[in-house]
Amino acid sequence: MKLIKKNEFLLIVMAMLVMAVYLWLATPVMNDDGFHYEGFAESLAQGKLDFKSFYGFQGLSFFAVPIFWLTSSHDSIIIASTIFSLLSVPLAYFIGKESYGNRRAGIYFLILFLLTPYPYTTMMRGFQEAAVLFFVLLVIYASIRKRPWSPVAWAVGGVVKPFVLVLFPLFIKDLLKNPFDKAQGRKIAWLILGLLIGGLYLGASYYQTGHLVNNAAINSYQGNFDPGNPPPLGESFVLGIKGYLRVGANLLLHFRKIMLSPFIIVLGALSLLRNKNLKLRKEMVLAIIFNFLLVGSLSFSFPKYLLPMTALFALASVWYLLKYKWLMILVFVDSFFVFLPIWNYFGRVYWSNIYLYLIPFWLAAALFIYERLLAKHSHNPNS
Repeated sequence: MKLIKKNEFLLIVMAMLVMAVYLWLATPVMNDDGFHYEGFAESLAQGKLDFKSFYGFQGLSFFAVPIFWLTSSHDSIIIASTIFSLLSVPLAYFIGKESYGNRRAGIYFLILFLLTPYPYTTMMRGFQEAAVLFFVLLVIYASIRKRPWSPVAWAVGGVVKPFVLVLFPLFIKDLLKNPFDKAQGRKIAWLILGLLIGGLYLGASYYQTGHLVNNAAINSYQGNFDPGNPPPLGESFVLGIKGYLRVGANLLLHFRKIMLSPFIIVLGALSLLRNKNLKLRKEMVLAIIFNFLLVGSLSFSFPKYLLPMTALFALASVWYLLKYKWLMILVFVDSFFVFLPIWNYFGRVYWSNIYLYLIPFWLAAALFIYERLLAKHSHNPNS
């Protein structure tokens, strides 16, 4: 990472501090799958690897173990998510900056991260989406910067939630180029390490449970789910148009508690079609297609399964936002209707009123105003 300028450093620290206060103001209430992630973490902290008693992908739980050791908190999984959410702030800024080569793009992509409320809302119930988004961003950043450790970030993210795995087109071409070159061999070693991480996780789970993944698959939401005897993973997949129509709905219909403004999805799609100079453009399109095919083939799905896709659409949309500054006003208007259903369903449980819940929205607006004022007094187009 290049040397950070003082004003960049202050901007990132300020955004992180505001988000830290925002998350501190929330009242966590562990629920649903969160009990399984926390239970796995606490069991592991006591020296027992227990895939049979707790269902789900447990990647975040491994990070929660040292937090439980230090705090003995039964919300250690939420604390881990909080840390990942805060670390996503500088990551989002530098992804935008590296992709477009200027500071304004970094601010705009950070704004779009702040306008994605679902991950930092549901983590208050113990869910993993904040960590998933962090690893999605980490893979994108590492791929843009051509870091050899991209496969490890990818594999660890895949253990948190397997939807991160659709991002492999972003880095695989660079890793497999000239495979017999000595320097390239080191990159292949990182890929092997990533595959070993995933293989060890799946192998340990299979050894204990007899299932490739001990997951809450189809029909598990009807009645009591027995983590020791989950349905076969294959039952989660079906052939049919319904799943793919659901993907479209989960991208564009606010009432489904979507990840991001549908307006951004449209701008991102148009940018991927028109902006031939976008870094990793073809790779991003492939990753989006894989995300679409994977989630569309599931017998049930939620908008959160599309986090890799929405992050890539958001990054692509920055091209339009840089060209037409007034579009950001429409983004803010549309984003309010992203926040509202999530507030009504989740947010009101954790924050005392909607004005506090909208702090990331206010922060995003403040960053946009700051950028516009800064641009007005700057003559450097790449500033």
